[in-house]
Amino acid sequence: MLKTTITVALLMGSVLSHSVNASATAEPSLLERNGPLAKIDTLKLCIDYNGLTDDDERKQYKEELDFRAQLSTKDHTLVDQNKVENSMTRCGMYMAQGKPLKEQSRQIRPMTFKTVHIYPSMYYVSQSGMIVETLERKEGVLPPKLVHSAPKVQPPPVAPK
Repeated sequence: MLKTTITVALLMGSVLSHSVNASATAEPSLLERNGPLAKIDTLKLCIDYNGLTDDDERKQYKEELDFRAQLSTKDHTLVDQNKVENSMTRCGMYMAQGKPLKEQSRQIRPMTFKTVHIYPSMYYVSQSGMIVETLERKEGVLPPKLVHSAPKVQPPPVAPK
């Protein structure tokens, strides 16, 4: 009985190792993409998309960014209209508007960053890669604050009688 169990285990191991080796050499994995865009940094793809004029190139960039799971459905509808709205991805904002004039970031919690992106006519605030606030840029009005500090003296939690 023990001899047959060992024989079956060895036979199964041999079959499994053969199938793993065969599948590894048969075709490349989906994670091993080849092509001119596969080796380009994701942020560079997002920013460079705005300057593309050829429709085939734009389609290739979108396919690569979709493969990398960087675009939402809202991005697909608004990017080619050069619009940015709340709940778009930061990549979609870069694709629609290009590189901002200036950006300022701050870590507000562990692994959570808030960034103000300054464009000629708008301020966009992103948090963890999503646009959370869009504000029109007006002369004499400061950009949105990254951190809202508490006042030095807190009011009492209950109103006095």
